[in-house]
Amino acid sequence: MSKPSKVSPDTEFSVLFLIENVPYSLDSRVRREAHLVQMLGGSVYVICPSDGTGLFKQVDGVSVYQYPKPSCGEGFVAHLLEYMTSLFFQSILTAYVFFRHNFDVIHAGNPPDILWIVAAPYKALGKKYIFDHHDLVPELYQVRFADKIPWLYKIMLWLERRNMQLADHVISTNDTFRLFAMQRGGKLSEQVTVVRNGPWLERDFPEVDFNFESKTKPTVRVGYLGIMNPQDNLDNLIEVVRIIRKDWLREDIDFVLVGSGDAYPSLVALKDQLNLSDAISMPGTLPWTQVIETLMGVDICVQPDPPTIFNRNLTMNKLMEYMALGKAIVAYDMPETKVSGGAAIVYASGSSAQDLATTIVALADDPVYRKNLGIAARNRIEDQLSWERQRISLARVYRKVLPCHVSEIAIAAISK
Repeated sequence: MSKPSKVSPDTEFSVLFLIENVPYSLDSRVRREAHLVQMLGGSVYVICPSDGTGLFKQVDGVSVYQYPKPSCGEGFVAHLLEYMTSLFFQSILTAYVFFRHNFDVIHAGNPPDILWIVAAPYKALGKKYIFDHHDLVPELYQVRFADKIPWLYKIMLWLERRNMQLADHVISTNDTFRLFAMQRGGKLSEQVTVVRNGPWLERDFPEVDFNFESKTKPTVRVGYLGIMNPQDNLDNLIEVVRIIRKDWLREDIDFVLVGSGDAYPSLVALKDQLNLSDAISMPGTLPWTQVIETLMGVDICVQPDPPTIFNRNLTMNKLMEYMALGKAIVAYDMPETKVSGGAAIVYASGSSAQDLATTIVALADDPVYRKNLGIAARNRIEDQLSWERQRISLARVYRKVLPCHVSEIAIAAISK
């Protein structure tokens, strides 16, 4: 997609996006936000880990500066080394962009809650800082490291609060995050705006054909899409497959798991150890066109994240993407999952792998119900949750932060 046409006649501005956990090419939320800034008349710069395509590139008019980020493993010390490396490169490249191009706003997301350290000197120079709250990092580290490093949670809370206090505005992905920003971050209600991870229908998702065929396929395929890190608990999904295939002997149900991450090698090993290679395909990270092609070929999509203290309050990207594709979806019963999915999702009655397996099998045996769920899911995205609707809220954030650059006229043009 080429650089979008500007809708704002106002004086130009520029925004620097900081990303630590993934490259720009893999961060669909930041790509959507960058496009919105361009529509408002802004120039966009991005600093992020490299995706292997060089230190600098132009993507649809966005200047992307990339740095090498080491993969040191899953432990706390490995994460610390990764974050120190990122802080070094982010600081150097931010100074470079500042002196070469200048910028009006630093827009940084998490995890982790450390990029405010990079932004702080520029706040002192009068630049604005927007914090994009993607994850509850204290809860994430509580789930992963609380047993070994119990004092870490308090440090994560301190970093989160410093991050939010520095911010001129906080963007939250859901209302639970907004509440945390006010309670834990000390922000006023008018300083926090919910901008959900709505799928960008016109760019990333095709129209869905719901023409129903009564002929039953010999195999029902269940699909998963997402990053595979330890906190994602994909071993739980592997256990679901084992129950369905080995305990219940359902050879007519198979699985495809798209994505990769720190836990990917161990998950492949677990799959092989349980003799499930014929039941599970794990192609790794795929280009988006192949992701769409793969998921369009599945009958059921699954969000297998169990209801941990971390997962309960998240709005999962994969859930929004499944819904945009018009798929029947199975998930555990969690507060923010229900806010997003409503009655368009089937929720497991409990929190065990067997509960999730039972729900998947019941849906596999009911193709008419699957079709109706898919229609309801796609309609919910189109009517409420798509990026085309969510981006208006982000535009208003930029209107608050840069009132001299972003006008109500520009926002009205985007709303059309």
